Amino acid sequence: MTGWKPIPISLKILSVVLLLWTLMTIGVLIKMPDREIAFFGLLLKGTSASIIVLLLDVISPLLFLYALWNKLKWGAKFGLLYNGIFILNSIVALFTYFDVFGNGIYFPLGASAVFFLVILSKRKYFSSI
Repeated sequence: MTGWKPIPISLKILSVVLLLWTLMTIGVLIKMPDREIAFFGLLLKGTSASIIVLLLDVISPLLFLYALWNKLKWGAKFGLLYNGIFILNSIVALFTYFDVFGNGIYFPLGASAVFFLVILSKRKYFSSI
């Protein structure tokens, strides 16, 4: 069974948060197209930063939500992978660009860690067809 009903409550909450996160990211991209982001030791701005943000903050969560809704077997691995990338990138940014981003690094790091743990704890949902 696919759709909203069979999804565990923790993944439902995660779905809503990811959807809001995605919408917020789109709003930020529109209003601040030249913002700087840290990506594994590089400080990116402009088009390159926008592409990374689109891939990791918009397309990846939407792809995960699609896999979640349709109970696709690769969904948990994909969710763990892209949140793992977020976690590693945030750790690198914490040590290389803390002076640029300050405490703003902690929220994405914490949120991604929580997302990772929720997906990890409910990964059997994706293989229970």
